[in-house]
Amino acid sequence: MSITLYAHRLSQPSRAVEILLRELSIDYDFHEVDFAGGETRTEWFADINAFQTVPALVATDAEGEKLALGESQAIMMYLCRTVADRETAQRWYPGDQDVTRAAQIDQWLAWYQNNLRRFDMFHHIMNLQLTLPMLKREIQATLLKPLQENLKPGLATLEAHFERQQNGAHPPTLLGDEHPTLADLAMGCELYQIKAAGYRFDGYPQVSAWLGGVAERVHFKAVSEEVATLGQEIQEQSGDYLALEDAFR
Repeated sequence: MSITLYAHRLSQPSRAVEILLRELSIDYDFHEVDFAGGETRTEWFADINAFQTVPALVATDAEGEKLALGESQAIMMYLCRTVADRETAQRWYPGDQDVTRAAQIDQWLAWYQNNLRRFDMFHHIMNLQLTLPMLKREIQATLLKPLQENLKPGLATLEAHFERQQNGAHPPTLLGDEHPTLADLAMGCELYQIKAAGYRFDGYPQVSAWLGGVAERVHFKAVSEEVATLGQEIQEQSGDYLALEDAFR
C-alpha cells in the first residue's frame, strides 16, 4: 500500500492527519497544496477530493486500486482501522474493537466541529500581520474579538471536563487515559495554532496543561515547526494589536 497525503502544514486538520501517519509509522508521500492560492479549486485536485479541501489522502494497493478520501476525521479513522500495528492504532481510535471508547471519541470529535473549529481565527491573525497599521485595530475589534469571545464557552467546557477527571498522574486527556486519542489530536492541532501566535490560556489552566501534553509529543512538534515559526514572526510583528495577554484570562 502506498499513501500520498495532499495537505498544507498551516492547516490544522492537515497536521492532525500527518502527525497520525507518523505516530502509526506509516510511510507516505507529502504533496503540498496551496489552498490559500486556490489550488484546491483546480480540476486536478477536485478529481482527488470533490470537497476541494485539505487534507486529502490517496491510498493505492498492490493491484493499483486507489482509494481517495477527504475530511481529516474520516482519513484518521481509516488509517486506524487499516494499519498493521493494531495495538498502537487502537490507542488512538479502537473502532469496532471497543465500541464504547470509540463512541466517546466520536462524541468529542462531533463537539469539536461546532465549538472549537467553528471559531478558527488564524487566517484573520495572518491578515492582521500583513495589513496596514491603520487597519490592524479594526481587524482585532471586528473579526478577532468576536471569535475569541465565542471560543471561550468551548474552553470552559473543556476546563470543567478536565477538572472532573482529577487525574494528576499524567497530563489530561479527553478520555482520562494516559494515551491521547484522535479527538485530542484534532483539537490539540486547532488550539496550538493560536498558541503558536502567542495567545495564552491563563484562565483555563487544565486546558493549558492538556495542550502542553499533546504538543510535546515528538511527531506533533516536528509537523508543527512551520506554524511555530510563523507564530513567532506574528508575535514579533503584531505589537499590542492582538491583545495576546488578555484574550483568554
